Amino acid sequence: MKRVLFILAVGLAGGLWAATYSAKSPDGLNEIRLDTEPALRVTIFRCGLPRAEVRNIALDVADRGVLGGTGCAAKGARKVKRDAVIPTPVYKRARIKDNGAGTVVSFGDWSVELHARNDGVAYRFATAWNDPLVKVTGEAADITFPCGDLTVYAGLTGSHQSSWESIYTKTTVANLKDEMAKEKQRLCYLPLLVQYKDGANMCVTESDLLDYPGWNLVADASVPKLNASFAHFPDPAKITDNQRQRHINGRLPYLAQTRGARAYPWRVFVLADRPTKLVEADIVYALAAPSKLTGDLSWVKPGKVAWDWWNNWNVSGVPFRAGCNTETYKYYIDFAAKTGVEYVIFDEGWSVKLKIMEINTEVDVPELVKYANARGVGIILWCSWPQLVGRQHEVFQKYAGMGVKGFKIDFMDRDDQFVVDFLEQTARIAAEYRLMVDYHGMYKPTGFSRTYPNIINYEGVHGLETAKFLESFNMPANDLKVVFTRMVAGPLDYTPGAMRYRARPLGDDGWKKVFNPDTAKFQPNWNQPDVQGTRVHQMALMSLYEAPLQMLCDSPSQYLANMECFTFMAAVPTTWDETRGLVGDVDRVAAVARRKGDVWYVSAIASWDGAEIEIDTSFLGAGEWEAEIFSDGPNAGYAPSDYRRKVRGVTPGKKLKAVLAPGGGWTARIAHPKSWSEKLQFWK
Repeated sequence: MKRVLFILAVGLAGGLWAATYSAKSPDGLNEIRLDTEPALRVTIFRCGLPRAEVRNIALDVADRGVLGGTGCAAKGARKVKRDAVIPTPVYKRARIKDNGAGTVVSFGDWSVELHARNDGVAYRFATAWNDPLVKVTGEAADITFPCGDLTVYAGLTGSHQSSWESIYTKTTVANLKDEMAKEKQRLCYLPLLVQYKDGANMCVTESDLLDYPGWNLVADASVPKLNASFAHFPDPAKITDNQRQRHINGRLPYLAQTRGARAYPWRVFVLADRPTKLVEADIVYALAAPSKLTGDLSWVKPGKVAWDWWNNWNVSGVPFRAGCNTETYKYYIDFAAKTGVEYVIFDEGWSVKLKIMEINTEVDVPELVKYANARGVGIILWCSWPQLVGRQHEVFQKYAGMGVKGFKIDFMDRDDQFVVDFLEQTARIAAEYRLMVDYHGMYKPTGFSRTYPNIINYEGVHGLETAKFLESFNMPANDLKVVFTRMVAGPLDYTPGAMRYRARPLGDDGWKKVFNPDTAKFQPNWNQPDVQGTRVHQMALMSLYEAPLQMLCDSPSQYLANMECFTFMAAVPTTWDETRGLVGDVDRVAAVARRKGDVWYVSAIASWDGAEIEIDTSFLGAGEWEAEIFSDGPNAGYAPSDYRRKVRGVTPGKKLKAVLAPGGGWTARIAHPKSWSEKLQFWK
């Protein structure tokens, strides 16, 4: 009898017969639990409090049945510990700690893995079947919250055919369904930000999305719950392809046809006690598959890009007719070479319309690539993705042979398995030709840049591109939401750097008047687009937003006319050794510090309410420091191009006061004094 009790005790201590399994973060603040009764479910804890449940998690696999749900008996469990440092060639810090704790719960030939880090928790399914291919017909991953009055910031869209670029909606869990109905939207896409009464924050997203559709959500009105929604595989017989987009007119009765032995994407819950810590989170990158590229990757060179499309090739004071032509592109290239901008992009128009293998006779691409390379400037080409499907080798071989450095690939506008597989295949083939890729018209990042470091940016954000189309929206508010939602998943191709600005209209009560788009509509301008907010707001976005390939949206002529500001912008790095969140309120203000070498860049932006903040400089090391600061001028609320520049000493640990006008910004470069002479020599 004693022997039986001893064996039972050992079994319970090892978790073999226990109904609950757990993984806790090294700091003890985050926990993820898996319960097997009454149904397989996951619960997320922060500081000991349950923050959300993923009830009845399950995979439905053809000919294999349902993995999960009710009636699951675990066969065993083992602990998994990660304790490593991962170098990050293209990221917001030079290396990250991979020091989480995990538990793998086995159910025979399939398992559920739990993982907990100091910045969040995650779970995923894994299968170990010999079948070359299986069909996943469904996945249950519905999130239930403890109450309905939690604040959420949600990106909404109408269907699985989406550019994933809406303005985030602020509401509550309980009201989300009504909000979606009002806006005639069906899906809530990720990342989703949830804020709790005690100040905790949770950002829901995913990592290691490979060979499987993306995770989206649908509001459920009956309880504070969001139901999972995945795009089914497209029916090849029901696709309309116009070589710009592929519209899906029918789908097959399964999500994915995939390997029988594999790990599925991580369902990720980024956790933090304040919004600024979300900016620092590494969990999405850390959980992604390690690089599949081998050998020398020195050809992957992040940098800034002079972009043509947003400013409509609108250069001035030149002896030629500006437009999508050879002379105009030489002007862009000369500008980039003069100012240290690493790349020029040729957007739509360099080839015959939607015929990627035929070059527009007005744009001598081979000559321009030679001209640019001789001046230390790289050329990146735009294309829509249908032009590449099945032709990647043919296209990449031709243009890599000319000396092109990469492709901006656009209009995928889906996250079903076909598109996810296309993106991986394209990145892999591009690497064979030493080409970088920027995925535009794309869902959120899922750590893909760790797996393929030649992917150096993603769109999936309501960026400045939309200023050319929308008549009214609150741009400063959108910019703030992006910091704490979309950017938590990874880098974003927002394309900052506008040089024409529009202030918030003023009423009798001056700056305190609430922005009203009905009485002050923002007017799109195709040829000379402008933006809401101040000049320094735009300057601050250069380092505030994570973007290894940072596109400068405005005309070189505009930048050359404003060189004091542009000199600062052009010197901003695009990858970093360290990132710190400093100040954060999703609706009011955001401030972030980033370090490259021994130089720090600190940037802040504000809503239409403006802000006064103090920036703690404790992140600076010992020694003398000097800051070059650009701040909103005293009249920036009326004349948004008004700014002030000053250079001052900074004592580490002392606070810097920053006053931001309505829709304003503040940005500084902080370095040891010797760096200034080096910078001046560079610009000389």
